[in-house]
Amino acid sequence: MVMRRIGQGRWFCGLLVTGLFVAAVLHAPGEDSDKADRYGAELAGQGTDLAKGTGEIPIKKSGFFFTEYMATEVARLQSPDGTGDGQGSTAVQANPISQGNPGSQADPGGQGNPAAQAKQADQGKGSSMVVAGQGSSRGGTGPSIYGNIVTEGEKEVSPQDMILGGATLTLLRSQSDSQMLSAILQTSQGKLIVVDGGLGADGDYLRSQIQARGSHVAAWLLTHPHGDHVGALYKILQDEAAGVQSGIQIDGIYYSFAAPEWYTSNDPTEQTMAHAIIGSFSGLPDTMLNTVSRGQTIQVDDVTIQVMNDRYEASQDKGNNAGIVYKIWVNGKSVLFLGDMAEEGGRRLLSEVGAEGLKSDIVQMAHHGQNGVDEAFYKAVNPSICLWPTPQWLWDSVGSRYRTSETKGWMTHLNVQRHYCTKDGDQVIR
Repeated sequence: MVMRRIGQGRWFCGLLVTGLFVAAVLHAPGEDSDKADRYGAELAGQGTDLAKGTGEIPIKKSGFFFTEYMATEVARLQSPDGTGDGQGSTAVQANPISQGNPGSQADPGGQGNPAAQAKQADQGKGSSMVVAGQGSSRGGTGPSIYGNIVTEGEKEVSPQDMILGGATLTLLRSQSDSQMLSAILQTSQGKLIVVDGGLGADGDYLRSQIQARGSHVAAWLLTHPHGDHVGALYKILQDEAAGVQSGIQIDGIYYSFAAPEWYTSNDPTEQTMAHAIIGSFSGLPDTMLNTVSRGQTIQVDDVTIQVMNDRYEASQDKGNNAGIVYKIWVNGKSVLFLGDMAEEGGRRLLSEVGAEGLKSDIVQMAHHGQNGVDEAFYKAVNPSICLWPTPQWLWDSVGSRYRTSETKGWMTHLNVQRHYCTKDGDQVIR
């Protein structure tokens, strides 16, 4: 009986491998052209790194999304008892997708189905919200096929503990399916701290979320003047200047920008927004504008904000590495906002403050989870929760130039158990 099962396994294994070979041969580069054009059209002019409207995008890894599952099945079928553990055990090995998440249900069939993938992507664009301590979400349909990470939006049940002790942190979803960063922290006394804000297309939604929370922004923290970070604030300020009264009160805007000509020379692709936001500040009261520096602290109710660095002059990725990192203490928990900090800036920050200075309970993944700080930096942070301001296409590393899968692997090695990702909708931690 055992020999017969081994024979069947080898036959099926050979069939699967043959099928993979045929699929790879038949996969023409033009197959992704429609999707490339779609992403280019959606993201053109929105401050993303994706080719803008050209349709020129490398063949994406998701074009071969059967590969990881097939490799797992081949290993299982080749084992003596069909479990893949090589030990003759009768226990069924968990799918690699759900390892480290005992409560999740592996669904390799659904994840290997293109229709299920599309459905999950569409659901991630909706108004779903993950609330720690408030039951289940309406996010994705199951664990991601990339890496071992299962986001909170993909789990059947959200965690029931209160993490921030009365405060609420909301990571807002993109209104345009672009990468962006927008977060609102509401203190236990009700005041608001906004981090960046997103694109101009996110301005109306951000304004409504601020209004719904009382309209009083005590501190607006800006990491760097890229469109997908300060575009929403620029829109709100422009609307106010044009007579659109939102009733929003902003006590202070905190930032560290270079002179406009610096962006012309060192960050030309983002110079337009940098010039625009700096120009809009000229019409604001001096008391509202606060240039920050390393070591400075900002107090909002019982929340303490520390400025972790001065603006860096880097040799590469100059605009992102010139960003400001903020560490926020909320009722005994620490949250590290990295903005788009890249490797060079991350290495410098680590050398300046050391691993102990970076250690945080929650970290916002740098540059939307790809091509940001390196693995050594995240090891120093050693978070228990990751915040991913990451749309579905970037989560899935659409286009081989994106390194989201690599970052996911680092977090898996660090055994981070909770991942809140905006592909699943607004993410709320209480």
